[in-house]
Amino acid sequence: MMSKLPGLARLALAEFAPLVVFWALAATLGTKAAIAGSIVAFLADAAWRLWKNLPFTRLYMLVSALTLGFGSFDLCVATPFLLKFEAPITNLVTAAAFVFGAFGKRPILQEVAEQRTGALPATPEVARFFRLFTLIWAGYFAVKALAYLGIAAVMPLTEAMALRSLVGSISLGLMIALSVTQGRRLFFLFRRFGWLGDTAVVSG
Repeated sequence: MMSKLPGLARLALAEFAPLVVFWALAATLGTKAAIAGSIVAFLADAAWRLWKNLPFTRLYMLVSALTLGFGSFDLCVATPFLLKFEAPITNLVTAAAFVFGAFGKRPILQEVAEQRTGALPATPEVARFFRLFTLIWAGYFAVKALAYLGIAAVMPLTEAMALRSLVGSISLGLMIALSVTQGRRLFFLFRRFGWLGDTAVVSG
């Protein structure tokens, strides 16, 4: 696990940089600073990607758009009721985007993996694995939306925002850790259960 920490950090910064900056600043300096910091982080990272000729993955663009869009919503809408239920809505939208991103030529998480490791074997088995893994991420965001909905229903706004920030940070970190450290094991586990179809064995 320790040997995977640099990979975890790189993936978190590469795909979730605006969101990480937003959470960090929102918890310490407030929403205005969080939005400003997210914009700066996005522009700086976009410039770096253009300079290095790196692609903008769909996951990165989704995270950036949701962070900036709903962050601005928080800033403009002062109604506590709407602020309390913004997080469940955000996560439901994200879950729907992951479901949509699971299909097509390349699942959204395959695109992320190929940016980190290079081209992967173009086989139906690999595509099915990343499609299932993308749907697992969609399920994560759907479950988190339900958890946030429950928190919003029973807790005051300030406490709800603090708790969902903690839950969101820890759970996202665990999902990234799972993706980086256990992806290979999950591939062979899915194959053992027959979830990847009856295809030729992929080595590596």
